Amino acid sequence: MKSKIPNADIEFQYIDTPEELDHLTALLQSVEEAALDTEADSFHHYQPKICLIQLSFNRQNYVIDPLAEMDLGGFLAELSRKRLIIHDAGYDLRLMNADFGFKPTQPVFDTMLAASLASLKSVGLSGLLNLLFDKTVAKGNQRADWSRRPLPKKLLHYAVEDTAFLFQIKHYLETELTRLGRTDWHTETCEWAVRAAYMDKEPTDPERQWRIKGTGQLAPKEMAFVRSIWHWREAIAKRTNLALFMICPNADVIRLAEWAARRKKPVTAETRLPIRCKHYNKASLIKALQQAQKLPAQQWPGKIKSDPSKRLSDATRTVINQLKAECEIVAEQLDLPVQLLASRAALTRIVLNNATTFEQIQKKKILMRWQTNLLLEAIQKVLSS
Repeated sequence: MKSKIPNADIEFQYIDTPEELDHLTALLQSVEEAALDTEADSFHHYQPKICLIQLSFNRQNYVIDPLAEMDLGGFLAELSRKRLIIHDAGYDLRLMNADFGFKPTQPVFDTMLAASLASLKSVGLSGLLNLLFDKTVAKGNQRADWSRRPLPKKLLHYAVEDTAFLFQIKHYLETELTRLGRTDWHTETCEWAVRAAYMDKEPTDPERQWRIKGTGQLAPKEMAFVRSIWHWREAIAKRTNLALFMICPNADVIRLAEWAARRKKPVTAETRLPIRCKHYNKASLIKALQQAQKLPAQQWPGKIKSDPSKRLSDATRTVINQLKAECEIVAEQLDLPVQLLASRAALTRIVLNNATTFEQIQKKKILMRWQTNLLLEAIQKVLSS
């Protein structure tokens, strides 16, 4: 049943002085649970950083400015001891850990995961607000520059909506999960999501990182220019902390590479480029193009060949597809997306490891316990045949 909430501004306190932060930390000591969200400047900058921390508890809302002259250590230590309600917890926890080394010591309730497990069709925060409270969230603020100071009032009001209703959303979703008998599923899924947020990412393959979308059909000579332009753009982004698209969008990278590969004459400072480029970046771009132009054909990059040892046989692919089909049947019965039960990567690992028992699947950490229980019969049916 919808609770009608008027689309009015939500009251909040903006925290940007040490005294205000100390007072907030003292208030936080008296509660066990808080709703948390963050806003980062990832759209406008190469290296994202947290620009706002939103917090709600005891029916009060707070917006903390981490860019202000404040020591956040005591506040974050206190916050880490609370049960946290977060929508899409993995994203915020990764940012909080990267910027502040923050890790919660108490359980996290992820409302997005809860909505998915409750079989809701709209699991985004704006969708939940509309579904549960008939509230319309302002659009177009996702790409705002949150590092600006002072921030416009409309952005602050937009930010605080991300936590102001999370307690009510949590209450509704807890009721739904209990009704469906999926509370334990959600608890385990949140635990996995939190652990995943702190796992180290695999090192990026230097031969793959520059292969942006749209390069798959390019010739080796064109790829040589893409690689050189990509490294030019990365160097500027790291130096200026500007988002990549602000320096040279991917479409322009490909357009420039195709033009340069066709060109017979050497590229010089007087050459008119087919794309727009800031004048202070042009000299280094010309140099990057000249370097690619001088490369002999044997140094042009080719297609990346897959590792033969990792290629799946047709028979193996057939078994994986059979297992996926069985999982889709289970997912349909539960009114859940099959990806929530098992990714194709997980199904592939099950087949390659011939994991047919609960113990084998858990030892390899392929699926969660609740997923394994639901799919074990289907796994045994397919692999035994």
